[in-house]
Amino acid sequence: MFSPAHADAGVSATRILLGQSAGMSGTMAHYARQALIGAKVYFDQINQQGGVHGRRIELLTRDDQYTASLAAYNTRQLIEQDRVFALFGFVGWPTSQAGLQIASRARVPFFAPFTGGALHTSFDRYLFSIRASYVDEHAYFLRNMNGLGIRKLALVYQQDQYGVSIKQDIENRARREAIELTSISINHAGVNLTPLIDKTLAAQVDVVMLVNADYQINARIVHGLRSRGFLGQFFAVSFVGTKQLASELGDLAHGILVTQVVPLPWRISMPLVAEYRKSMAEAGYEEFTVTSLEGYIAARVLVEGFRRAGRNLTRERLIRALEGINARNYDGGGYVVNFSPTNHLGSMYVDIATMTKDARFMN
Repeated sequence: MFSPAHADAGVSATRILLGQSAGMSGTMAHYARQALIGAKVYFDQINQQGGVHGRRIELLTRDDQYTASLAAYNTRQLIEQDRVFALFGFVGWPTSQAGLQIASRARVPFFAPFTGGALHTSFDRYLFSIRASYVDEHAYFLRNMNGLGIRKLALVYQQDQYGVSIKQDIENRARREAIELTSISINHAGVNLTPLIDKTLAAQVDVVMLVNADYQINARIVHGLRSRGFLGQFFAVSFVGTKQLASELGDLAHGILVTQVVPLPWRISMPLVAEYRKSMAEAGYEEFTVTSLEGYIAARVLVEGFRRAGRNLTRERLIRALEGINARNYDGGGYVVNFSPTNHLGSMYVDIATMTKDARFMN
């Protein structure tokens, strides 16, 4: 598996085979499917134009049900059995972390995981990310709250490794912003919300931060607090699953604050967004979402790496080509990507928007 003789698996004269493990079923299915739609639209468009240096791009997706152990199994299968050239678009922090550990040992590029979690904290030569981290999202939000004079917030976090690590970072940043933060834990299943709601109301906060990717749990928290008279605002990061959350909440979704790591897909004045909408429409899709735009951007940047790597495509040549992409020589259509040999975190783009009841946003 780790022999140099296998370094260029997945490449032939006519195709490049990519592998993906994502929760196509399970709690993150909505996110994974939207991300895949955007990526496939761009890859299909490139294939219709003859591919990259005559090679079609094929993406093989295995379902991991948003489970780390299954993601690890899928990653081994994709590398050893399916013999993919690179890994692309894993969805979620635990599954991406499990996949990256295997990919890095096998020296297989691991491109554009859809997570802002702990993968961002240390450099890995085989990891390339094109989205800001959750740390960046929380820092941006807290700065905005400070600027608006909002000083009392509650943090509802999940009692797992991800939730605790995010909690610690948010508490540190809140202290730097002179924000009074009340941290309240919730168990993984989110079964008994009464104590949580009682604590939140007792804290008399202005904003409740929802640090949990399960839209059903978040919807129950919002319903529970609103039913008890809470009039403050709610905040969530980009991974919250806005369409499903809006569907669960109906009119209660209006006004929820959400950070975004890509531009809004209704911002048609941005060349990238106009290009994405045109490509989606030509492919027969009428729904434009933040997540499918993120998938589209990820595919777009990877294809640029393939182009720059040249006809003699190897994994090492792809890594060096990607490291040469930056704002000075790559037209991202308004979305800045900066890689280098010492930086594989391509974007720090963060914006904040207000959700409407139909899962759209307003800046």
